[in-house]
Amino acid sequence: MERFRRHRDRLSRHLSAEDADNDGDSDQEEADVRRLRPTEARQKRASEPAISYRSPQHLDAPFSGSRNPSTAGSDFSKISPQHGPSSPPASLSTSDPLGLTLVYSFPNPTLDLIFVHGLGGTSRGTWSWERDPSNFWPPWLIDDAEFSRARIFTFGYNANFTGQSTSLNILDFARDLLVRMQTYSADDHHGDAPIGQVYFLEALEIWKGKLTARQLPIIFVAHSMGGLVVKKAYIVGKNHQQYEHIVAHISAMVFLATPHRGSTFAAMLNNILKASPGGSAKNYVAELERQSGSLQDINELFRNICGDLKLVSFHETMKTNVGAGIKKMIVEKDSALLEYPGEITSSLIADHHGMAKFKDPHDTNYTNVKNVLKWLKRRTTTEDTRGVFTFSQPKTLGSHESSELPLEQRLMNILGISEKFDEDLENLTERTMQGSCQWLLQRQAFQDWISDSPKTSGLLWLTGNPGAGKSTLASYVIALLKERSFSGRCHFHFFLAAHQTKRTVSYLLRSIALQAALLDEVFCARLIELHDSTGVVFGQQKATMIWEKVFEGILFRIPSQDPFFWVFDGLDEAETPAELVKLLSRIRAAVRINILLLSRANKDLVSGIRQFLPTAVHEPISAEDNKDDIREYVMSSIQRILPGDPTQEEIVQDILSKASGSFLWVRLAMERISDNWYTKDDIRTALTEIPEGMGPLYERMLDLVADQPPKPYRLAVRILTWVACTFRPLEIAELEIALHPDFPDLYNLQRTIEEICGHFIVVIKSKVTLIHHTAAQYLLQNSSSLPVTIIPHEAHQHMATVCIDFLSDSSRWRRAFSNITTMQQSSQSSSGLAAFDRHPFLSYALTYWAHHFSLASAESDDLLETMLAFLEETCLLWIHGVALSKNLRILTQSAQRFKTYLRKRANSLAQKSSPSLTLPRDSELREWANDIIRVVGRFGRNIVENPDSIHKHVVPFCPKESIISRSFGTKSRSGFTVSGITSKKWDDCLARMTMGEDQTVSKVFCKDTFFVTLVGITGTLIVWSSETCEEIRRFAHGEYVTNMTSSRTSNLVATAGFKTTRVWDVTTGEELYRLPKGRHHHTRTLAFGPKDDEILVGYDDCLIQCFDLATAQEKWQFLAKEPGSQDHNCARYMAISPDLTQVALVFRGRPVVVWSMQRSPSVFVPPKRCVLTEDSMRSAQEGDAWNAPEVALWQPGTDHLLIMYEDTKVVEWNVRDDEQSPHDHMGARGMILSQDGSLLLTSDVNGTLSIWTVPHYRLTYRLKYEELVTDMAFSPDGTRFYDIRGTFCNVWEPDALVRSQDLDQDNASSHHDTIHSDPVISSDDTSRIPITSLICNASNTFYCCGKEDGTVVMYALPNGKKVRQVARHASSSSVIKLAWSTSEKYLASADDSGRIMVKRLEPPSSGKDEWGVFKLLDWRIDEAIFHLMFHPHDSLLLIAGRITASVMNLKTKTELCHAHHPEQRDGIWINHPTSRALLIKVDAAQARQCLWRTLLPSDDPSVSSAFVDSPGKVQRPVLVRDRWLVLEILSTNPNFTSSQHRHIDSLDLHRLHDANAWKRKETEGLAKHVRRLIGCFHDQVVFVDHQFWLCTWAMEPVYSKHKRHFFLPKDWLSPTALRLICLNAQGTLLCPRNGEVAIVRSGLNY
Repeated sequence: MERFRRHRDRLSRHLSAEDADNDGDSDQEEADVRRLRPTEARQKRASEPAISYRSPQHLDAPFSGSRNPSTAGSDFSKISPQHGPSSPPASLSTSDPLGLTLVYSFPNPTLDLIFVHGLGGTSRGTWSWERDPSNFWPPWLIDDAEFSRARIFTFGYNANFTGQSTSLNILDFARDLLVRMQTYSADDHHGDAPIGQVYFLEALEIWKGKLTARQLPIIFVAHSMGGLVVKKAYIVGKNHQQYEHIVAHISAMVFLATPHRGSTFAAMLNNILKASPGGSAKNYVAELERQSGSLQDINELFRNICGDLKLVSFHETMKTNVGAGIKKMIVEKDSALLEYPGEITSSLIADHHGMAKFKDPHDTNYTNVKNVLKWLKRRTTTEDTRGVFTFSQPKTLGSHESSELPLEQRLMNILGISEKFDEDLENLTERTMQGSCQWLLQRQAFQDWISDSPKTSGLLWLTGNPGAGKSTLASYVIALLKERSFSGRCHFHFFLAAHQTKRTVSYLLRSIALQAALLDEVFCARLIELHDSTGVVFGQQKATMIWEKVFEGILFRIPSQDPFFWVFDGLDEAETPAELVKLLSRIRAAVRINILLLSRANKDLVSGIRQFLPTAVHEPISAEDNKDDIREYVMSSIQRILPGDPTQEEIVQDILSKASGSFLWVRLAMERISDNWYTKDDIRTALTEIPEGMGPLYERMLDLVADQPPKPYRLAVRILTWVACTFRPLEIAELEIALHPDFPDLYNLQRTIEEICGHFIVVIKSKVTLIHHTAAQYLLQNSSSLPVTIIPHEAHQHMATVCIDFLSDSSRWRRAFSNITTMQQSSQSSSGLAAFDRHPFLSYALTYWAHHFSLASAESDDLLETMLAFLEETCLLWIHGVALSKNLRILTQSAQRFKTYLRKRANSLAQKSSPSLTLPRDSELREWANDIIRVVGRFGRNIVENPDSIHKHVVPFCPKESIISRSFGTKSRSGFTVSGITSKKWDDCLARMTMGEDQTVSKVFCKDTFFVTLVGITGTLIVWSSETCEEIRRFAHGEYVTNMTSSRTSNLVATAGFKTTRVWDVTTGEELYRLPKGRHHHTRTLAFGPKDDEILVGYDDCLIQCFDLATAQEKWQFLAKEPGSQDHNCARYMAISPDLTQVALVFRGRPVVVWSMQRSPSVFVPPKRCVLTEDSMRSAQEGDAWNAPEVALWQPGTDHLLIMYEDTKVVEWNVRDDEQSPHDHMGARGMILSQDGSLLLTSDVNGTLSIWTVPHYRLTYRLKYEELVTDMAFSPDGTRFYDIRGTFCNVWEPDALVRSQDLDQDNASSHHDTIHSDPVISSDDTSRIPITSLICNASNTFYCCGKEDGTVVMYALPNGKKVRQVARHASSSSVIKLAWSTSEKYLASADDSGRIMVKRLEPPSSGKDEWGVFKLLDWRIDEAIFHLMFHPHDSLLLIAGRITASVMNLKTKTELCHAHHPEQRDGIWINHPTSRALLIKVDAAQARQCLWRTLLPSDDPSVSSAFVDSPGKVQRPVLVRDRWLVLEILSTNPNFTSSQHRHIDSLDLHRLHDANAWKRKETEGLAKHVRRLIGCFHDQVVFVDHQFWLCTWAMEPVYSKHKRHFFLPKDWLSPTALRLICLNAQGTLLCPRNGEVAIVRSGLNY
């Protein structure tokens, strides 16, 4: 009742002065939203700012979704929270407005409720007890979680008894209702959407300048005649097109005493009105009479169209006082019920007026109506309303999920979650005793926490001893929160020691994100949009990246009046609890987040929480706290065992005296008693034998296991071994298979476990686990004093052997994998594991056999031999199975586990010098590890899409000396061969991109699934896909760019030039903000603010300015100089700390200084200086620093600064403690850190790159490459790096970067600190001259390559053997074009200086063994050469530049003609298919037929026609059947997006005399599959798709399908290689690669 009284008080108050002030702010906020232009709206989407909501001023009920507006933010670094926007309550007006009035709204609502009054009623009085406005009941609904996200409306119309005569009738009221619904517009932006819709600005933002709308179901609640008005409106809407979209949203109607068949009271009422002085009869009253024609029409029409509606009718049960002591039943039961099929009918204990008026929220009638509305809401809107979203934005490269998946499955795929997030909670809830944990409610700290008190920090830490019931307590709190209407805001996670994956912080964050997305539309939509725009799959990302992108970038920026409640149990069991504590300390959210942590209070946690979460309230759980719960549990158990026994209390007291607050001890003790209850003496003996404490109790339980006969004993030990050492809990069926080699005839394994395992094991929902994580620690302590001993390394060796043997049945698994593939193809789900359900233990064996192998004994040669034999025979089949699970991270983790095992063996050899260790076999295992990593890197995506391709397509592309090629080269099922590559080992270079003609690259950085290069004096940014190394888009700053940065949390990228600083959305290339630069100083650093709504700019004069991006106004500035300083030295380098609180400045000849940036400095804080030891004694005359600093980098998550000096020394400076750690061994001339700060990449003066592990700075990888490096970048996950050398950007992916940190903690930590790998030394072969042009002869026997050094060399097919050099241009020129005549007698070559050479060729004959080469022509033009082409009869040669073209007569060696075309566009020339006198010029705008001898257009006007003018470039023409010319047209727009601005057109060259012959026809649907056209084979178009597959397409007017043949390695297809790749008539593919040509034969026949 107290809550009800508070609610009434809120309703009865008018807006206070404070509310008025808040409204003023809201008005401005609303005005800003309404002024937002489409472009500005898109700008908002990229930075994902906090969203502000406003409650409309005219509302007649408060925005009571707000519980504690003052606590709408979370910040655990200090007590006072950040405040999100509040929604001021509005007062209830005493007037009864006509029309549609918004009563309550919520951002992004899920339902529209409309209340319609009846005859003589009003929009408020009808729904108010005793017509008192404070009793207006529709807003009561919002106190129920079901309706907290609904919009509530009333509709008022003039249906009074009294007043002037009117011709209005029910139809008029119905039309008014429809018009009001159609034209509805509120003052607030979230209520501004039409009825039945919501503008999803906050969720999907603004898409291409338009607000995205989502449909809402509409439910009507109508009293009396209002029900007839609603029915009539539905009928009219169904039959009028302008209203169809409105009524389509109506899903349900609730009728309260509606006279569907009329009322006898209506005629009497009209008679009274006629007789009243000044009164008159009303048409709408007459329509209510029994047998009224209007009612009959309404009922007849409504019956035929209401089939999709859910209908509920309530009838009155009490007579109504109509005056003079007379009481009548206004609407009889037979009239109040429709009696339609499916109609729900019920009654209310009320008269006609009381059907719509309720005294308070406890009124039985109110409860009945509310429950009906809840029932309707659940059936008209799913609990997950986001399932109706559709996302029309095309997927980017790398995104291949089906949007047809159910929303939850799609979210699970994006987040890498494969199990139900609430499974552990369900298991705990089922075991929780009713009424337990009540003691927690009495704790003041918990009361403050759950009540969301604004005076508390919002972080509560409960600690207790093992077995004290902490997990049960966590499940109780979660249930309590859900009961208190916080179900949509409560997120939880249980760290499980038995499940290694769930112990990771990454998994916790992904699980929380999944729970939030399933219950919050805004967050869900933004998460999916982030995935769609970037292709990021979070299951493969580290915790820090997930935190920044998902939480800081999205979730924490969505304001809400309701807090989040996070419950994390078992923090001490987390893999890295310190990492989670640090992340929680970084929370700065627009919504308050209350966090409950439960764990043991170990030393590290206590220290970490005190340091990083100082405001956390620590509450220990004592034995006294849960004493009553334990007593209740023991008493209920004893009563079941000994019902009615008078000694129950004595037994209970005995147990409680030994329990010491441990539920676990009590549970095990009760199990012992339940096994010994036959006599009282048995019970007393059992009680006496049960020792106090968990250790002695565990030992007694082991005695029970050891005292069994040999066979049960061996089985029990084996079961305990598996359960204690598994990576995750096994299912009963899985465990049975694992035991099968030793115990093949098990019957009812679950019962067997219960009987022989000494109560160590429990089976919950078929999953087998130890009773507690302390049991695993006890069993694996490897103590000789225990009756049962489980030696961990022996256990893991056995388990690895069982898994390997299980997977070695090749024939069985080939059949099974084929069936799984069929199941997955026929299922809509993309989840790989679902299809494994028919094969228990298969998923576990595939995933974790390498885990057990890595933890096995390093001295076992037998295990190593077994494992190597398995890989030699079954490795490809294993990879096939893993690919079916769609998680290739299993392979890279397994490869790293191989390396972990090898390090253990090496360490064992060093310590024991054991001769039994066979090192040659160790090198084989290292080769397997490296090959597996390479296969994933080169072919991973293709293998996931087509798992069987590991057998068919991968092996031929593996280097000949790789262990995969040696093992499976002769066994491969591939139908094609690969030759021409002399390199026999894997190459670390994944790709090498050139930026274009003479464009030097200056910078490179990585952003999500992209990397970006900066080129040219115009500051052009080129965005590349990190997955495919394909150029996606480019955009230009318009001036030279001196500095760049990107946001950690959003898609924003900033570039700084001399005149402007600009901010871009990297996913679209759109410029969002432009800040004029009012200063002449150079920009030295850029950094985005914490919410991406501001940017910090540092200049070389030591000034740092903070700008508001939306207004381009300065917010504050800080000058990093001492007051009054006359020092005018310019900073050569600046670096702002990740937390934006400090800035480091680097000067030439001075120490590095660090300033704390003070926005409004009241007290001067001097900077800190990093003075090297050798400089500390220098005098002022000598200068501050002999060794000049050059670069300074902040280490993420620390106060440490890495400083590189001129003499290549690197110093790590602890700024806070002023401690230095010098490192002289790196030879660094450039350096960068990985995103997590764990790796340092340096370059030296020779171009050699080195990678060092941080913080010990041990060399882990070195790449020797003799060319100067100008810039470097790490990929976000640290598994790849990029460098800039001249005009090239190189992508490196060494297997050494797959590190043990990516493994589970138990595996990684065991040896990581004591065993160090030898560094990997690699070198890139730069001796081969890059190929710049490529051509094959007509007979398909030879090919020629033009090279960067000006040479042209001929090679033989099919082996790629060099024949001879054909031509040599200047060594400083690159040969860019080649042409080979049809007769194969002439070869023309052109270089980039405009020189053309033509050679006559003579093949070997009987008299000579070598080719003859004779000079025919040497010519030069004054522009770049775009095209060379021979006449079909070899007599003429076309030489085409950009604006000129010439024809050379090869017989006379003279220029036959010259044409100048200034307007000429980039295009291609081809020989006419039928006329030798003609050739055809085709570009993106037109096709033109010209004469060979004049290059002038032919006289026939029918064969020259202009296309629609569209700027573009013809990439490569493909001639099919000598008739169809297929063209790939690529946009030349500088801001192009490759996937959206490519189209495939075709021309019919045979219909030259048809006026329409030259109309280019676009093949719809094909372009999105094509990355590059290659050629023609057997009259089919050949192309490379975006996943590197070589495909063929049989020409058809409208694209329907294409065929995939094989895929190429990712490192083959650089942009240059893709431009040069060619196909001969026999289907042999020639692909340049690292100065050689790879030859793929028979691939298209396969």
